[in-house]
This record gives sequence, C-alpha cells and structure tokens, in this order.
Amino acid sequence: MALVNWKDDYSVGHVSIDQDHRKLFQLINDFHYAYATSRDRREVALMLTTLIRYAEEHFTREEAIMAEVGYPELAVQQEQHVKLVEAIFALQSELDSRSIRLEKDLIKFLSHWLLDHIVDHDRKLGTFLAQERGASG
Repeated sequence: MALVNWKDDYSVGHVSIDQDHRKLFQLINDFHYAYATSRDRREVALMLTTLIRYAEEHFTREEAIMAEVGYPELAVQQEQHVKLVEAIFALQSELDSRSIRLEKDLIKFLSHWLLDHIVDHDRKLGTFLAQERGASG
C-alpha cells in the first residue's frame, strides 16, 4: 500500500514539474516499502539517498523554471528548498545512529514535506504560470 498517492489536485500545470512531483511520490513510497518490508538499514539508507538526490535535482529544475518565468516567489521557494534539504540531511545523518523510531519519523517527515510543500508552495507557482499563460495567450 502506498504511503502517499498522487492526486490531480496536486498538479501545478507544468508538465516537467508535475512529472518530478509524481516521481518524488514514487520515491517516498519506495523508501516506505523498503522500510516496511526489508528492515535492512543499508537498503533503507540507499533508498533515502536516491530520494535526496532526486529532490535536489528537482529543486534545481524547478528553480530554473521559476527564474525563467520571473516568478516573484523564487527567493521564498529557494529558502524552502534549502531548509528541506538541510532537514533531510540532518535526519539522514542520524539514521545509522538511532533507532527504528527515527525511520518512522523520517517517513512521516517525507510524506508531510511532499504534500505540504506541493500544496502550499508549488501550487502557488501553478497559479502564477496559469496567469502568465492567460496573459500571453
């Protein structure tokens, strides 16, 4: 069973950003599955590393799109991205030295981060992009 499920309501209306978000949902679900079925800390850590790398790549692509369209909240988004990456790296560094409870906390953080960030921040970008398309169309 998936931990987080994509809904069309999460779409920001930009194909590549939406594809990235869907991929992030999948990677979080993969991490959760590795945790729930394997209990092999190396496999769980590998899935987390894969997720972090993809999230960083996504943030870079997303910020480039924002810069290209002149998104006025770019600096806010960049700050959010930095905070998210710092938080996930802090959790990752504790993963090997703490209990399984940390992994549960990490899964909870990841699922809430993804949903909250997309719903609260990235959908604002979607609204901006739609307005820009309307103004230029």
